This record gives sequence, C-alpha cells and structure tokens, in this order.
Amino acid sequence: MTGLIRAEIRKMLPTNLWWALLLPVAPWSLLVAWYGTAIGRVDMIQEITGQALPTGLLAMSLATNYSTIFAALLGALVMTRESWHRTVTTTFLTANPRSSVLSAKLVVCLALAVVYGVVNAVFGFLGGFLGGTLGSGSGGVGGLDQWLLIGGAGVLATVLWALVGFGFGALVNNSVAAVLVLVFYKFMVDVLASVVLAGTELSWLSSYLPGAASNGIVGNLAVPMFISEVAGAREPIVPAQAFQQLHAIFGGSYGFSWWGSALVFAGYAALLCGGATLLIRDREIH
Repeated sequence: MTGLIRAEIRKMLPTNLWWALLLPVAPWSLLVAWYGTAIGRVDMIQEITGQALPTGLLAMSLATNYSTIFAALLGALVMTRESWHRTVTTTFLTANPRSSVLSAKLVVCLALAVVYGVVNAVFGFLGGFLGGTLGSGSGGVGGLDQWLLIGGAGVLATVLWALVGFGFGALVNNSVAAVLVLVFYKFMVDVLASVVLAGTELSWLSSYLPGAASNGIVGNLAVPMFISEVAGAREPIVPAQAFQQLHAIFGGSYGFSWWGSALVFAGYAALLCGGATLLIRDREIH
C-alpha cells in the first residue's frame, strides 16, 4: 500500500492539476471573505448595538462555502484524468487489486484537500480581517479559539468535498461531465432546491441537501458564535429570525448543529465513494 501511495504522489506532484486548482483558492477566499464582511445588514446591526462586530467569523463561513468547489474538482479529476489520458489500463493491470489503487489515490487526494482547506482558512481570515478593519470598518475577527474552530471546520468541509468529487468522478468516468455537473449542482441546483422547499411543509429537507449540509459545517458554528459575541447575555432573547437571516446568507440552518451537518454530508461522500468502489471493481478497462 505504501508503494502505491508513493506511486500516486510521483504521478500527481509533477502535474499542474493540483496547483492549478490550488492557486485560485487564495485570492478567491480572500475576496469572498472581504465581501462577506459587508453583507448581511452588518451596518444596521452595528448601528443598533453601537459596538464593533466580529464580521470575520461570518466571512470565513462564506469563503469556505464558495472555495470548497476547488477541492471537489480536484477529487473528480484525480479519478478521471487517467481515463482521459488512457493510462488507467496500465495502472489497474500493474497494481492489483483495484481497491488498493483507489485507496492510494484517495489518500493523496485527501492530503491535498487538507492543504486546500488550510489555504482557504488562512486567506479567509485575512479577507475577514481586512474587510472588517479597512472595508466596512464594522469590527474584527473574533478570538483565536473561534478562528481555530471555524478554520478546522472549514478544513473538514474541504476534505469532505474532495471525497464527494472523488466518488462522483469515479462514477461518471468523464472529466468534462464531472466538472460541469459538480459546479452546476453546487451553485445552482442545490440553491434552487432550497428556495423551492422554503415556506413549504418540506422546508426541513433543505438542511439535508448536500450543498446545504456542507455549508452548515461552518455556518452552524459561525452564525451562533457571531450572535453570541454581539448579544452577550441577551443571546437567549435573540429572535429566531436573526439567526435565520444570517444562515440564509452565510450557510447553515437554525437549530441544526454543525456536527449534524457534517454527518449528513459525510454520508453523501461515503455513498458516492462506496458506489464508485463497487462499480470500478467490475468495470471493464480498455
């Protein structure tokens, strides 16, 4: 197994795939986080409370929700690029069983996903800091312990998206289809489904959609932290609408725990990776 992992590392590192997808994470996270400090009616909240707001906590959530797509694409392309370049036949024939090959690819993919998550956390923090102090001027970034929790949750969300991309890429076995479907689903289908479900008797289902569940990993930490910092001892009397409005922008669901969202999304990742393993084990290679 160690030899297979080394072989996958040697195949991955010289290529431009991993760093070409990593490069946009830094500026994207920074800009989205900076933008996140200026939305959600933070100026109005600041005027009402008369205090600086830890908008960086919310900004980190927004940055993570948008940046995890790069990890998903990495996971998908790790699986589909060998089919695209017609090298998968040699890989499977020289390294049996196929499940071991998949495991080695997955280990390398997850290690890179952790790097993506850390880069997102660092530049999301920087964007939240710059936006909170230079942009809207509405406040800071919260405490170190809060940022470590939110950053860690962001890394977890990034790793799970890489798993989802890995499993989906293995199932479709087509680079173009995998990229298009993942992007379209994350930024269109999941959002539209949540809008359609809102206000209906089935609105509770939106928290269990893949995109909403992944956003809740960080959002269900960041929003309660933000309100706790702003409201202080008055937190128990903060209306549910305040939570819901912030969740609608920064991710998550009112009354839903971050670890609950993580378990739901991990279930989707396990389902896709498990299905891919079963399919590839019996797939004909050419």
